[in-house]
Amino acid sequence: MERRHLRWIIPAAGGVLAVVVSLVLVLQDTGEAACAAVPAAPLQAPVVENVRSGSASYYSTNRNGMCNLGAPSTDAYAAIGPAEWAGGAACGSYLAVTGPNGQTTTVQVVDQCPSCPAGKIDLSKGAFSRIGSVSAGIIQITYGTVRDPDLPGPLKVRAKGGTGYSSLSVVLDNHGNRLSTVELQTAAGWTPLKHNTDNTWTGPSGLTGPVTLRVTDASGHQVTLPGIALGSSAFQQTATLMYSPAPPSPSPSPSLSPSPSESPSAAATTPVAAAASTAPPTC
Repeated sequence: MERRHLRWIIPAAGGVLAVVVSLVLVLQDTGEAACAAVPAAPLQAPVVENVRSGSASYYSTNRNGMCNLGAPSTDAYAAIGPAEWAGGAACGSYLAVTGPNGQTTTVQVVDQCPSCPAGKIDLSKGAFSRIGSVSAGIIQITYGTVRDPDLPGPLKVRAKGGTGYSSLSVVLDNHGNRLSTVELQTAAGWTPLKHNTDNTWTGPSGLTGPVTLRVTDASGHQVTLPGIALGSSAFQQTATLMYSPAPPSPSPSPSLSPSPSESPSAAATTPVAAAASTAPPTC
């Protein structure tokens, strides 16, 4: 009886083993195919706001512009007309400019072009040549403001003040977005500085010793800068970035605005639901 019992057990075990091996192979093949189908997450594309059509010419300068940021250190800069200059509010921000050849270049606003109407900008000659033919002189473009552009480095500050000055005068660079407020720390709290058309932020007079500033941009990023020395005409290099680099995006081409048929609630919830139900396999 034992031998008969064993003859039944062994074949059954062999059948179960075969089924298990088959299932493992199927699952393994499916997993490999799924892994092969999952693309690597691309880096987040810059968000360009207020895109409009216009025209561009070019110029060159090695002098300090009306933004008081000093002579340009790269060939990627621009001057804009009074309407878009907005009393100096655009100083230090970045524009993405696309030319007739389909190429796009990013430039920093460093100066005002007093004769430029709305929609007309002056690009550095180097930036102009990357998106159009220099021989054309003037080209048709589309352009917009870059939100959270790549930063060239930590914030730089030039602060003039002390007892020998009529008032505190501050200029900032490497902030990326437009600035909304710059505040001075005092015994009474944070005192807002006034922004002027020459891109200086001015405040109280008679200050002594280093000061602490709090800087907030139009996108809501805020940093505090302690130990800013007064009285120097040169920019001081801080160790503080206005914001961190953007993380990788889960979608290949983020849209600048939702499609007309898409409701705000659907746009906000659909990616979350998809992520929960279609998590990629571990490869």
